[in-house]
Amino acid sequence: MKTWEKIRNIWLATALVSSSLVVLRLAFTPVQKPAPLIYTFPASVPLSRWQFVKATPIGQQRFYTPSLATSIDDLMISGQQYRYLRNGKPLDIEVRYFRNYGTVSDIVRESTIWLDRVDFTDARTRFGTHAIYEQSGRRFLTACITPIGETTVTKGEFNAAPNRPDMMIGRSLPWLLGQKPLRDLRCLWTRISTPINPSSSSATEQDLEQAWMEWVQWWQNNYPPEP
Repeated sequence: MKTWEKIRNIWLATALVSSSLVVLRLAFTPVQKPAPLIYTFPASVPLSRWQFVKATPIGQQRFYTPSLATSIDDLMISGQQYRYLRNGKPLDIEVRYFRNYGTVSDIVRESTIWLDRVDFTDARTRFGTHAIYEQSGRRFLTACITPIGETTVTKGEFNAAPNRPDMMIGRSLPWLLGQKPLRDLRCLWTRISTPINPSSSSATEQDLEQAWMEWVQWWQNNYPPEP
């Protein structure tokens, strides 16, 4: 028998055994309703150049006014707002944990009452892409942080992250056993902002960029555990 035929037969036998195990598991395991995803954000996240002031949970519209709930509210697991100060200047951070939502423009639009369309400028760091915009005298920086620690803005960028071969291979067996989805589509959306300094817009930009880099790096090491 040729070598390639031996390899093919081994692969087919392995696939048959794996498929049989999955079928048996599905046949003898009672159907269970998945438990709702729950996550409690930390009371504070350290930023070296900023003094932490307070943290406030973000209410989920579907729980108290379902008629006003948007698609991002339906997909949000939990959210938190953080405030920091530096020389009297505030830094506000809004973070929302989604089970499957990756288009930053839609999140920004649907997280406001007016459903405003925002014009972004994309920028890149070693962590990935983030969006920048200005509104009501404040400068904003926003992106989705993926479970692998990359920052994304568009749906294409977000979908590409969990499609990496190393990610797919590591999740193949748990997926076959019905323990987790094949692709991890969770998103830790963050929007940080601070008032624009009229005398130095570059100083405002530097403050945000520095806080952003620390924020992303902290969540790379403390990303919410997968349920």
